[in-house]
Amino acid sequence: MIRVVVSANSPVELAGLEAMVRSAPSLQLVGSNLGQSGLDQQLADVHPDVLLQSVAAGGFATLSGPISETNSAAVVVLAPESECQTALAALHDSPVTGVLPAWASPREIQAAVEAAAAGLIVVHRDIAEHLGSTLGGGEEPAADVAPLETPGRTSSPSPGLRLSPRETEILNLLAAGLGNKEIAWRLKISEHTVKFHVTSIFNKLGASGRTEAVAIGIRRGLIIL
Repeated sequence: MIRVVVSANSPVELAGLEAMVRSAPSLQLVGSNLGQSGLDQQLADVHPDVLLQSVAAGGFATLSGPISETNSAAVVVLAPESECQTALAALHDSPVTGVLPAWASPREIQAAVEAAAAGLIVVHRDIAEHLGSTLGGGEEPAADVAPLETPGRTSSPSPGLRLSPRETEILNLLAAGLGNKEIAWRLKISEHTVKFHVTSIFNKLGASGRTEAVAIGIRRGLIIL
């Protein structure tokens, strides 16, 4: 059994993580913590194999428990889009060994916890694809990786960042007039994943919306007419 401590910033979210761990045959819930207060001490008391930590927007940089060298537990982080880049960078210099998006499914979370307990590094495919991460060979993410931004917010274009094959595919579906739900159905992925990629497309192209993203995509030859 893999001994797990869960931590979250809201009672509802904490209860969900507790229920998920209790329902997994391979996992054993040995502790839970609301917020950051007392987390270091709880980890020291129960010595879990894995800390499953949900991070709120803007909260990763303030974490003390997950990045403390005194804690031997592997750390799997559930992060919102705004924290994914910071969490991914922490893979190289902290006990963080897993980074998942906040909307990861219970099955994905369980698999990540099991892998982390086995000493593996786990990064959700959507996050790795979005950030263009180069985890192999101990390399750090590229310095010019663009921050994640909210769709609809104008940003400066990042010409050094190319759209991934999946992002290009989604951009072409946007050009065809499909909505997020239709794209999710067409590609057999979740609507959350589609939103994640749309955010990335806007950010990389410096677009403030779908129409502008499509126009830029046409100019750059990314859209097949």
